[in-house]
Amino acid sequence: MGLRGQRAVTLSSGQAIRFLATLIGGSSVAFPAQWVRGIVMPAATGPDGFVTWAGMDYERTDLSARLKVISKGPSPDTRLILYGNEERSRSFEVDKVLGLLDVERALIHPLPPQFRGKERERLLGVFVDTSFIALIANPFWVLELPLRSQALEMFAVRFVEGMPEESASRLHLPVVALDEPVSMSMSHVSSSS
Repeated sequence: MGLRGQRAVTLSSGQAIRFLATLIGGSSVAFPAQWVRGIVMPAATGPDGFVTWAGMDYERTDLSARLKVISKGPSPDTRLILYGNEERSRSFEVDKVLGLLDVERALIHPLPPQFRGKERERLLGVFVDTSFIALIANPFWVLELPLRSQALEMFAVRFVEGMPEESASRLHLPVVALDEPVSMSMSHVSSSS
C-alpha cells in the first residue's frame, strides 16, 4: 500500500504549502509536511513509549486527546506520524493517512467564527479538497513549542509558473510504502508517483 494521493494544485499566486492529510476520528487533519520525518506502523513504539527512527527518538503523544477528537482505535490503516524540527520531535497516531497535498496559499481559509479560545492555538485554518475539509494543525502546538503568529507563512514555498526548474524547487517527499518506515527530510528526494 502506498501513500495515497500526492497531488499538486494549479498555482495562480505562486505560493503553496505541502500538507500531509490524515484522518483522526471523523476529522481530516492536515500537518505542514516539511516537519514530517516518517510514517511507521504502531508496533514501532518501544516499551519506553518512544519510536526510534534514523537515530532520533520520537516521544509518543496522544494527539487525538489533545485535539479533543475521538480516535476510531487501532485498524489496519492506523499509522504513527514522526513529526519534528531541529528543536523537538513527537510521534502521534492517526487513523488513516490520506496523502500529500500541495495547497495554494490563497485556498487556505481562517477558522470559522465558531472556533474560539484554545482551538485557535491548536488549529491554523482549513482548506477544502475534492473529498474532505481539512483542519490544519498548528505544528508549533503539536510539538509543544512556543506559538508563533503567521505560523503557516514559514511553510509556504514560492514557485515560478512554467519554469522547467519548478519541479526541482519543490519539496519532494518520497511516496511512502506505509508498511515500512520511511525517513522524510527536507532534502530533495526523487518521488515516483
